[in-house]
Amino acid sequence: MTMLRNITIRHKLTLVIMFTCILALLLAGVAFVLWGRVIFREDMVRNLSTLAEVTAENCKASLSFEDAADAKKTLKALRAQPSVVFAEIRNKDGDHFAHYWRDALSYSICAEKTVLEREGGKFSEGLVTVLRDIFLDGETIGTICLRSDLEPLRAMLKRNTIIIASVVLFASIVAYLVSSAIQRVISGPILSLASVARTISEQKDYSVRVHQQSNDEVGLLIRAFNEMLEQIHKNEAALIEANEQLENRVRQRTLELEDTHRKLMEASRQAGMAEVATDVLHNVGNVLNSVNVATTLIQEKVSKSEVGNLQKVTEIINDNTDNLGTFFAQDKRGKHIPAFLTEVSKALIEEQADTIDKLGSLAENIEHIKKIVKMQQSYAKVAGVEITTSLADLVGNAVRINSAAIDRHGINLVCDFDDLPPVNIDKQKVLQILVNLISNAKYAMVKNGVDDKNLIIRICKHGPDKIRIEVTDNGVGIPKENLTKMFTHGFTTKKDGHGFGLHSGALAAGELGGSLTAHSDGEGKGATFVLELPFKPVKVAQ
Repeated sequence: MTMLRNITIRHKLTLVIMFTCILALLLAGVAFVLWGRVIFREDMVRNLSTLAEVTAENCKASLSFEDAADAKKTLKALRAQPSVVFAEIRNKDGDHFAHYWRDALSYSICAEKTVLEREGGKFSEGLVTVLRDIFLDGETIGTICLRSDLEPLRAMLKRNTIIIASVVLFASIVAYLVSSAIQRVISGPILSLASVARTISEQKDYSVRVHQQSNDEVGLLIRAFNEMLEQIHKNEAALIEANEQLENRVRQRTLELEDTHRKLMEASRQAGMAEVATDVLHNVGNVLNSVNVATTLIQEKVSKSEVGNLQKVTEIINDNTDNLGTFFAQDKRGKHIPAFLTEVSKALIEEQADTIDKLGSLAENIEHIKKIVKMQQSYAKVAGVEITTSLADLVGNAVRINSAAIDRHGINLVCDFDDLPPVNIDKQKVLQILVNLISNAKYAMVKNGVDDKNLIIRICKHGPDKIRIEVTDNGVGIPKENLTKMFTHGFTTKKDGHGFGLHSGALAAGELGGSLTAHSDGEGKGATFVLELPFKPVKVAQ
């Protein structure tokens, strides 16, 4: 049955028809052979019984006169029946009287005394045996026993088998020819259906149709198949139209996304610049606080100055100009004026020194503000342009922008710079990243609350064509689950943060052809941010 699964339906139908016909013929032939065998056995017993009765009739006289020779001569007439292999006559006492055998082999097989019923025959060992009594005047005078082989039966079975085999062979040829012609009525439409299905599968052409040749089940199947193709064809047309519309929408959305991406990149750059500007303003604000404090102290010092008392002394002296000698010698107020002037002069000298010191500090702070603003202006002018610069100076500028916060929180700064030549780099973008990293490190250390706040900045060469700037702090650290989120837009751990600094820094590093990564051993164990950039020495660029 497994072999039939992979052959064509045309051959299947032919084999089914032939198999049915051949099986029917074989069953009929077997039934015919079995029926003929039963009938022939009955005929053999009947014929052998008749022959036994005739022979017994011929041997009555010989048996009556006990003429064994005559009886034996009568039995020899059985030679005319080739199938009779043995014959024997016994007297009424059951003793042997005469016998016949076809050959010595037959005698050795059949000479044994046979016990049979008086009617019927017995088939055994390839022989059929018939036993009949011999009567004379109503008295049994003996018995006769005939034995015949089954060669006629075998010949009949062989003949019938050959006939049936010939009929089956002939019928098989006829069945094949007829089934080959008839099966086309069934297989033709099915093969046509299969051919169209294969064409559709290979060419994806749903416009073809199968010709309906009948209204039977196959015809209904073809009709349903054609209706299905019609529906698929309509759906395909609708799908193609929808696909075209979708492609147009995708193109429009792509253009919109590209425009949005451009705007986001510009916003990222502006936000990065704003981030730096915010840090600049923050540090300027810190310096301005110092300026404000110094100014307040100077105001308080001036408001408490002894100059006012000195004016009063001057007025008293002016009032006693005509008798200054008597006034200083005899007047109580005059006696104290020289000592008072001595103390006032000392106080004014100290006040002058302190004021000069505070004014110097104020001037330094104002100069610091001017430098920070000037530096920011210079960086903003070269945004997006690679210029020659020293990485150490660039890191120093980033530190200078955060210097007020570093000093205020008592952060220990350690700089470990390799001796590297000047490089060509976009100073604005690198400054944006470094200011943000230093500011974040300061925030992490302040939040951690450690007494010794250590900030380490390293510059080294990494491989033949890379440089690395590492910013390491001993702050709050980064949980493992946050390491993959650090540079995601909107992610922040600050209460007032917007989650754009590290994201814009990573974007800027990517635009520079480098990368920005973070590492931490866990919470409370600090963190290291690594900015990796292409190494472009000035001599190579030139």
